[in-house]
Amino acid sequence: MKNSIKISIIGGDMRSLAVAKRLASSYDNINIFGIRLGGVSEINGVEFKDELEEALGGASAAILPLPSSVDGVSLNCPLYEPSERPRLGEILKHIPENCLIIGGKLPESFVRAAENKGFRVIDYFESEDFQIKNAYTTAEAALSVAMNRLDRNIRGSRIAVTGYGRIAKHLCSLLMALGATVTVAARRDRDLFWAESFGCDTVKITATKGSLSPLESGDDVIYNTVPSWLFDRDFLLKVDKNTFIVDLASAPGGVDICAAKELGANVSWATSLPGKYAPRSAGELIADCVARIIGEADV
Repeated sequence: MKNSIKISIIGGDMRSLAVAKRLASSYDNINIFGIRLGGVSEINGVEFKDELEEALGGASAAILPLPSSVDGVSLNCPLYEPSERPRLGEILKHIPENCLIIGGKLPESFVRAAENKGFRVIDYFESEDFQIKNAYTTAEAALSVAMNRLDRNIRGSRIAVTGYGRIAKHLCSLLMALGATVTVAARRDRDLFWAESFGCDTVKITATKGSLSPLESGDDVIYNTVPSWLFDRDFLLKVDKNTFIVDLASAPGGVDICAAKELGANVSWATSLPGKYAPRSAGELIADCVARIIGEADV
């Protein structure tokens, strides 16, 4: 028997539709607000609402997207008309008492405001389990970015990865499985030791200017996962023009945007990849995490 509590999914991209479909298998009262798509008229067990107040009325759990906001002010709902996207403060006005608020990368100001009103707030992006699994989806999508741009196979390519966090680990594993020669550039010796033990070449990133000079020639692709400007004007001037740089890092990113555009550098800013390349898998991951949170919170 399905759970009868009302769940309201507010905003987001194609992942939100996957979240709704997944949750509809366990909950029989699900509303969506902030998504309008041509050709999508219905999902079994899910109601599309045009009014925020109607969507949130009587909800036991309000689910916000990942990220919940791009600018820290308005709800992230790229599939909705810009002029109609509600502010986060407006959402709080319509969330009923005792409603559990669940979102991804929730702005601190929103969390404080919600908690001051007595709401329970949980950020599913802070779950280690979620981050590890979402990192895999990002890595697989990042692989697709390069495959769609290169004029050669991944097998036999020389590919560098800066940083050695969750995304980089998954990405290196995928690249090596496909036969690429992989170089990991990182600051911590521990990360370099691990990368080397898995068969990667390594480069140590230091504060010394030019520590990334080994990446200036010979690589077909450079993936950056470090949210710090490693690739400045000087690097972009010297790097091989055929090297494709894919910036996966969160803001402020790792590439000097102004210099890259001015120089016509071969750069792709590949953000929010799970929602663009694998919305179903990414959405189902969010839904599973949300369902676990709702169960543990005893809503």
